[in-house]
Amino acid sequence: SVGDEVEAVVDKSRAEVEKHHSATHLLHAGLREVLGAHIAQAGSLNDDKRLRFDFSHPQAMSAEEIAKVEAWVNEKISRAIQAKTDVMSIEEAKKTGAMALFGEKYGDEVRVVSMGDASVELCGGTHVNNVSQIGLFMITKESGVSAGVRRIEAICGNAAIEAVKTLRDELNEVKAEVKNVNPLVGIAKLKEQIKTLKTEVATAQTATKKELTPTMLKEVNVIVEEVDTGDIKTLIDEAKNKYPNVAIMLFQKKGDKVMIACGSKETPIKAGDWIKQIAPILGGGGGGRPDFAQAGGKDASKIPEATQKALAYLEENL
Repeated sequence: SVGDEVEAVVDKSRAEVEKHHSATHLLHAGLREVLGAHIAQAGSLNDDKRLRFDFSHPQAMSAEEIAKVEAWVNEKISRAIQAKTDVMSIEEAKKTGAMALFGEKYGDEVRVVSMGDASVELCGGTHVNNVSQIGLFMITKESGVSAGVRRIEAICGNAAIEAVKTLRDELNEVKAEVKNVNPLVGIAKLKEQIKTLKTEVATAQTATKKELTPTMLKEVNVIVEEVDTGDIKTLIDEAKNKYPNVAIMLFQKKGDKVMIACGSKETPIKAGDWIKQIAPILGGGGGGRPDFAQAGGKDASKIPEATQKALAYLEENL
């Protein structure tokens, strides 16, 4: 009520908003420095945890360009440039080289926010007193908004500190998972182990794979079988290389489902047409070229029926 004494306190988050706002000005200047004077602001957002800046540019920025802009902004921050505001006529502001928003209407007097020779803009918002207060500046994302308009999202101040803490924690988790203080060395070792294991698995499959023996049907080598192990495409290629002519269809269970592949070499059978007749029996579909085709099925219990139908198809079409 009237006469009461109150204490007004500015929310601490406002200081973080100021940091992001001032960082946006430096970002704008950095983009013009790295990409060119055609850069113009097309929208922005500043809060206590991030900034978003939309700008005119015809193409996506490269990783190198993003790194250069980020480094440019951080270099200005490290110089601890004093920020200042001046109110002057619009004509005086133009003489200082201050950037204005395209299409914005200004009065006779305007407010100019300067950060040394790094940035001079017309602005009515709150800013840091010295750019060193911004702290670390990190670009987190570059993306497209619409034709000819790109967007940069970035963080600074406390938000950047928290992001670095998170990155450090994640890096330590990666080090623990790969059991190496150098994550890249640890990952390289894991990739080599995976490569070795794949080779061992392939060797084991080759040692245990079923020997495919063809039967002769109208002077054509015919193979229609179910196989438990091995890559069925590789098995078909091997059969093609081994025999002067062959029509081959293989089935392989994968859990409740089934993989189907077939091939034809020097025969009137077209693999794509053949598999289209058989795959539906197994509740699936597929297709391919005249010399090779593959499909998937959902009902592995129908493999015996599909095998008989595949042989019957050959009887009719060879």
